Amino acid sequence: MIELDRDAPLPLAEQLVEAMRYEIASGRYRPGSGLPSTRVMGDQLGISFHTVRKAYQRLAEEGIVDVRRGGGYVVLERQTLSRAERLERGAGVVEEALHKLVGLGLNDEEVEYVVQEGLQFFERPGVRRTLVFAAGYRELAESGAEQAGAALQERVIPSLLTDLADLDTLDGLVVALPDLRTARRARPTAEIVGAAVEYPLDVLERIARLGPGESLGLVSRHADAVAPLSDEIRSRTGFAGTLLGLPVDADRRQVETVVRQSAFVAYTPQARRRVRPLLQRMETPNAEMVPTLAPASLARIRDALAG
Repeated sequence: MIELDRDAPLPLAEQLVEAMRYEIASGRYRPGSGLPSTRVMGDQLGISFHTVRKAYQRLAEEGIVDVRRGGGYVVLERQTLSRAERLERGAGVVEEALHKLVGLGLNDEEVEYVVQEGLQFFERPGVRRTLVFAAGYRELAESGAEQAGAALQERVIPSLLTDLADLDTLDGLVVALPDLRTARRARPTAEIVGAAVEYPLDVLERIARLGPGESLGLVSRHADAVAPLSDEIRSRTGFAGTLLGLPVDADRRQVETVVRQSAFVAYTPQARRRVRPLLQRMETPNAEMVPTLAPASLARIRDALAG
């Protein structure tokens, strides 16, 4: 959980920047996933959404996140530094931390004790609860886990429904409402919360307006998302035309063919980084299909699973 110190000399926005750098680097927010809105994060931390926005903008300037349409922020693929660069920057961070510890009056023995205590925190994975968001395909599991984790301010692990029976421990489970029965069969004794998954209304409306002779393109990050997301789109929009779906890792010529032949292309957040340059080059109308947990569902998750 992110904690800010109002008595610290470092401004709250800068504290949040440092905390978010850690959350992203540690995998809590993965590339392609969205950060909590500025208002949601502000409410969770008890600070102004203006302060959150300032921190998010700083992360965007550093190339850690990107601003998406509508004002949200999405995590970018992290540029891997060389070992020499990592060591050099790490040494600078350690030196700064040591100066602060010495400034607090700690002697050598106390500094060593504090460092060892900090290292042991990373060696005790069992101190955290095992909370899971499970879905029929990976991208929904990842997006749901990020949003549930943001609501709980606790790590939530993404999982496929087919893998639930293999989990050793499970302290709490969140699934989309249509998957409740499947989840109960797999984990009959687990505490399970059902969540309503929504998609952007403007995107669904654009798809619903496509004519009978127009094709819809659907690009996902992984192949297992194509079929269920295609069914979801048809069910929610009534679209009965040709739907061309494939993962972004398919042959590039196939992806280009889908984009070229489609009147409109919808893509998942995880496919955004790979497909956007192609869409922009071909000037094909497009939009991101972002699965969002309904506000009432997030409130239900907090009530049922908050530690």
